[in-house]
Amino acid sequence: MTTNTESKVQYALCFHCDLLSELPDITNHHKAICPRCHTRLARASLHMKRDTLIYSICALIMLILACSFIFIHIRVVGNTNNLNLLEISTLLLEDHYISLMFLFVLFVLSLPILSLSIQIIVCSNLPLSKFRKRDLMILYDKLSHWSMPEIFMAGVLVSFVKLTNYGDIGIDQAFWAFCLFIIFQLKSTLEFSSRKIWNEIATFNFVNSKLLPGKIGIKQNIRLCLCCHAILPALQRHCPRCKQKGKLRENDKIQWTMALLITSLILYIPANLYGIMNTIFLGSASSSTIIDGVIYMWQEGDYPVALVIFTASIIIPVLKILALSWLCCFVLFKHQKKQRDCIKMSRLYKMVEFIGRWSMIDIFVVAVISTLIRNGELISVYPDIGVIYFAAVVIITMIASHQYDPRLIWDKH
Repeated sequence: MTTNTESKVQYALCFHCDLLSELPDITNHHKAICPRCHTRLARASLHMKRDTLIYSICALIMLILACSFIFIHIRVVGNTNNLNLLEISTLLLEDHYISLMFLFVLFVLSLPILSLSIQIIVCSNLPLSKFRKRDLMILYDKLSHWSMPEIFMAGVLVSFVKLTNYGDIGIDQAFWAFCLFIIFQLKSTLEFSSRKIWNEIATFNFVNSKLLPGKIGIKQNIRLCLCCHAILPALQRHCPRCKQKGKLRENDKIQWTMALLITSLILYIPANLYGIMNTIFLGSASSSTIIDGVIYMWQEGDYPVALVIFTASIIIPVLKILALSWLCCFVLFKHQKKQRDCIKMSRLYKMVEFIGRWSMIDIFVVAVISTLIRNGELISVYPDIGVIYFAAVVIITMIASHQYDPRLIWDKH
């Protein structure tokens, strides 16, 4: 059994390279970095709960204000169309674009609200049992990666450039409230420490043997719980802290990642062949694909916007599929691994995780434009089938990156 002195020592098993590290006393707003792969292991904030609570409440207040007033307006041929954030989902539902409406409500409104609410509940002094707090933290761990209000705002800014071709665009009070919501929401996420909340629920160390910092977990016959990051014996299937199942290495995740990549590659073909927006002008309908939008912006002289759309909608999905395929091949076929190669692969995986969500910009651009430009047969814009295929590509590649286990990069090194 571990002694009292050892139980007070804080350890962290890196979820990217499986190196066990002894955490020093981290001062306020500093962080501990894994010496092997440079992944952040822990971050200290002196008033974590107080700051998270303040920023989360401020974010929710700003979101309520953003949904209560006019977000943006446009004047087309003498008619002014005002748009409220909630009206985006309502108009998409009325036009039977249920998939697009669901993506907007889920990623831009529901998941941010749910994540902020969980932060408020676990950081407040509410009389919660450890079981309730555990369930909330499991839910937070699964859903927090899918919150995308900042990507929606980037899509709105790209939409402004396209909307100037239809009429005079203007912003209203809700636009600035939504900007503040994004700032407060990102700040609360940065302040929030899941590790600290989990340590309040139960201890992080469930291993009876002595832990040896500087050595990888698989050689010490220990494993990491991928949900709450507790340190467990290698053969223990269920984590005592979060009750989630796991094992030392889940090699079948490579097969799952490759299967998802093949699926996304197949869906990427119709996503580019079919149109994503259908424009009706004076009774004549015309459909435009992703590449058509890039070419149009480039010909109009909007080079920065053309580059943003081309990067987010063409380059990033292709590079993400290629990068994840390369990472899978590295694990499967590279038997003699050098440390510099493992570091490069680890950095590549972190980059894939970060940029993967930003391909959703085009989805939100279509949602904003199609709900603003509505003047009957004079001029109207509607989503086309290609936007659903493209959204499926983005979501499936995100799931593929979450399925991939980066610790396999460092095994056999």
